[in-house]
Amino acid sequence: MTKPHWLFFILIGGLAYLFESSLALQTPNRPAIGPISESRIQGLKDEWRLLHQDVPTPEQLSELIQSEIDNDMLFEFGVSAGLVEGDPVTKMRLTRNMLFLGITDNNSDEELIEKAISLELHLNDEVIKRRVVQLTEQLLLSRYPPTLPTQTDIAKAFVQRYSGVKTPSRYSLYQVYLDPARASDAPRLLERARSHGTDPEMVLTTSSPSLLPSKLLSVTLDQIRSQLGDLFVDELKNSDLPTEQWLGPINSHYGIHLVWITGINLGAEIKLEDVRPELEYDLRMEARADALARGYAELRKNYEIRLQ
Repeated sequence: MTKPHWLFFILIGGLAYLFESSLALQTPNRPAIGPISESRIQGLKDEWRLLHQDVPTPEQLSELIQSEIDNDMLFEFGVSAGLVEGDPVTKMRLTRNMLFLGITDNNSDEELIEKAISLELHLNDEVIKRRVVQLTEQLLLSRYPPTLPTQTDIAKAFVQRYSGVKTPSRYSLYQVYLDPARASDAPRLLERARSHGTDPEMVLTTSSPSLLPSKLLSVTLDQIRSQLGDLFVDELKNSDLPTEQWLGPINSHYGIHLVWITGINLGAEIKLEDVRPELEYDLRMEARADALARGYAELRKNYEIRLQ
């Protein structure tokens, strides 16, 4: 039996001609797509709120609705182009659905699939819809292939995104924490540590009990901020930062800190080779999005799009 992934490529190639022919058809009675129901719009709002902990702005909601209508258009085209009957993954899903519903009648798989389609089970199955939308996007990309980024494109993107940008500096440090009730002890402990050149490991024993980290190794200021808070980082940045010396007292929202910096690795300018794979991937994704946008625009000519 031919493996499903090979069938997929055969399917894409076989439907390419049909796809291009259908794009050329401009019938006076174009199928209508949209508008989407209020319940679906509310579902989009709820999903946005769940992901972003906020309500979508009117502009964001408009984009969500347009994306939903585009998916309906892709699904409608895919169904009319025979993608449901021709895709092994979709056929497997339909067969499973029929077995789950107990509608078998000792039919063969092909008969089950034909009956499932006649019952329009594919129209209300979100898994099948996503699959057909993906297949239709593959057809669009075969019709409008993305332009691969050249080395010149990558170099230009590097200049635009990273010119003058440095990697963040990294710090390694010990910190002794004193809770607010021991704030008055800070000057005495700091003087004692400085005058005796005390090993930082020994001074850590004077910390107040807490869940705060006593050692931070090769961390950025943002990482320090996530551990010790904004106030600590702000005071640390405004201090001279000699290494192998005790600094302080440094305030935070938790209390008072004495800090011993063991090393600072200053940020360096980012090199092209460090970010080339990332840049190439981003440019490929942008080219893919542009190609799909062209395909969407061409495909919309075959439909009456109703936003409201």
